[in-house]
Amino acid sequence: MAPARLPPATVSGHLLTRSAHICAFFDSEQQEYACLVPYFAEGLARGEQVVTIRDASCCNQHADRLRSSGAIPVDEAIRANRLRVVASEETYLNDGVFEVERMYQMLRDLLTEAPAQGFTRVRTCGEMSWALRDMPGTDELMQYESRVNQLTQEHDCTLMCTYDVNRFSGRAIMDVLATHPMVLLGDRVYENPYYEQPAEFLQRALKRGPTPLARIAETA
Repeated sequence: MAPARLPPATVSGHLLTRSAHICAFFDSEQQEYACLVPYFAEGLARGEQVVTIRDASCCNQHADRLRSSGAIPVDEAIRANRLRVVASEETYLNDGVFEVERMYQMLRDLLTEAPAQGFTRVRTCGEMSWALRDMPGTDELMQYESRVNQLTQEHDCTLMCTYDVNRFSGRAIMDVLATHPMVLLGDRVYENPYYEQPAEFLQRALKRGPTPLARIAETA
């Protein structure tokens, strides 16, 4: 007998018909949390593991913001490992360096292990302002983002990367769009017309050479 099909994940009221890798652009915290609170709450209610990544200096404030919404049992979910509030310094920038293969394996392990731990699937949210620090390896971030699309072909998951449009330049945002099949603008989700298949994007990135988002922002 085939396993029962899980109900589609919802992002800002939009039903996703498949696993998704989404870039989400916000211009205020109010707008961001109006999306994230129901996104996280739905995942927890459906037995998913929810992983949210912020800079270490912001993790407590982030948890407090989720807690104050009244929609998410933050402390209970953290104790049960259903909700993980993780620092970017422990993930993307472990040891002060961004490494594509290390982060890719970390995400793949998370997606692979979740069903064995009793979770129905995984949904994530990574806040991406850490990329503006110009730390070693951040020039390869878009290569990583492009590779992540392979994981959505292999696993039932919803992967969201959030960007503050007030901090990233237009040129940087175009690179972000090139590596995410779906885009959330405000409260609307779209199939991304600027998305490039991984092989195509990686070939173009190789020709262009290393270009950290922080430096793109400086030269825009």
